[in-house]
Amino acid sequence: MAIIRCGWILAGLAWVAPATAHAQDTQDDAWTFRLTPYVWGSSTEGTFAHARLPVTLRTSKSFRDSLEELDAGAMGAFEARRGRHGLLLDGQFAKLSTTVHVPVAGAALPVRLKTRTTSGLVAWRYGLVERERSHLDLVAGVRVWSARVRMAYAVPVPTPPPIPQQYAGEQSHRWVDAQVGLKGRHGFGNGMFVGGWVLAGAGESDLSTDLMLLAGYDLNERLAVIAGYRRLSTDFETGGGFRFDTTMQGPGLGVEYRF
Repeated sequence: MAIIRCGWILAGLAWVAPATAHAQDTQDDAWTFRLTPYVWGSSTEGTFAHARLPVTLRTSKSFRDSLEELDAGAMGAFEARRGRHGLLLDGQFAKLSTTVHVPVAGAALPVRLKTRTTSGLVAWRYGLVERERSHLDLVAGVRVWSARVRMAYAVPVPTPPPIPQQYAGEQSHRWVDAQVGLKGRHGFGNGMFVGGWVLAGAGESDLSTDLMLLAGYDLNERLAVIAGYRRLSTDFETGGGFRFDTTMQGPGLGVEYRF
């Protein structure tokens, strides 16, 4: 699996980094902070259902088509570190509008789909490896999801029961998952660095995952530019029939500020 492979890559980068006499003192009491906002070109694919509508929507489009239907996408992270311990806050937002054609009685039912997804992670981090240019952290926390799904259609001919001839409705749900994983970074000593994280967990959803790979360049001691690729997924379903089983993924571009 890509999640497992990414975890091994992060671990390898941290362990092979050279430990020198200038290695970071992990007992240092000084707090350090990182704030990183991103723009995110996220595509969305998955399965959606409303509790009151006996129709299941499935989306799977090319990345280019998904970007044309993306209304907004953003993410950001805040990290506080003190020695081996610290706090990680992460947030994500994506809004999509598209038309999905659902096969019904030999015809294609055009359903207008609008989704708005927000998630936020609050996590504790512990430094497993702390070196001059590298670190590997254990991360454990709670991710809160919020999804709003709107479906609407109207056709001029009768539809086979129990599918109504027209429908317009919106449903929202919130759920919480526990997530654990690894987060790491390795610098090359010339301003360039690579890193990322891999998280997975469950709770009210069957499974949620978060994979991020990034590369960056230090403009100075406080500022860096970062480009990366993120894949975020969740599989949530209620007993009443609401379903939000999606994968959101795409490139991101951000600026990291350290203080």
